[in-house]
Amino acid sequence: MHDIEIRNISFSYKDSEKIILKDINMDVKSGEFVCILGQSGCGKSTLLRLLAGLEQCSEGEIRVDNEVITGASLNRGVVFQDYGLFPWMTAGANITLALKKRYPEWNKNRLKERTLELLRAVGLDETVYRKYPKALSGGMKQRCAIASAFGIDPPILLMDEPFGALDAVTRAMLQDMVLELWEKQEEKKTVFFVTHDVDEALLLANRIVVLGQSPSNIIFDCKIPEENRTTRENRFEHPETLKLRNELLYNINKDVEAHVKNVQ
Repeated sequence: MHDIEIRNISFSYKDSEKIILKDINMDVKSGEFVCILGQSGCGKSTLLRLLAGLEQCSEGEIRVDNEVITGASLNRGVVFQDYGLFPWMTAGANITLALKKRYPEWNKNRLKERTLELLRAVGLDETVYRKYPKALSGGMKQRCAIASAFGIDPPILLMDEPFGALDAVTRAMLQDMVLELWEKQEEKKTVFFVTHDVDEALLLANRIVVLGQSPSNIIFDCKIPEENRTTRENRFEHPETLKLRNELLYNINKDVEAHVKNVQ
């Protein structure tokens, strides 16, 4: 089990008086697919970096299985919006590099075999193995990044607006691919998926957490029962989905309006 406890965390950068996150509290059970939703600049990516151990809380703590996160770990894979591929290495070498860290005892042949398996799992053919990132489309680069993250088999997967820069068709394909990879696992990964797209959150998540404007805290948190989860085909007709969509938009817009009034 990899239950996560977020306790009274706040965050601000050193030498800055601006508070990005304030008094965030959340319990996440192993296997949940959590979408962190909110407007640009509200601290979604910062929260993900704290979960990854790439930043440290100014106050409070984050625990995984009762152990405080103090730094990065192979148990928490990260997929960034900018793909995170080294441009001087082939796609295959990028994925193999991650596998080497997780499985240092594997020989070259085993590493290559597993890399090719991962490329096929994300819908890429074996020719991509020897191509450099500059020769790949945005969607192909993101597939490689996802293959790398799933390859180290972390129980916790952190995804920071991974499809934000992609066209609508590629984005839809990769949304479906990630959901399929998550659903077919016997022991599901715990996923934190940052987005500012309400429809993307409704399609992917079984829990949606909305962050308000900075200094940000949780303004809405809901779990979606399995029987109420939507599909791409019925998402604009499903009554529970439409109701939740309106509720999400209401809470986001209400928070924005309050923020604008305070600024004025």
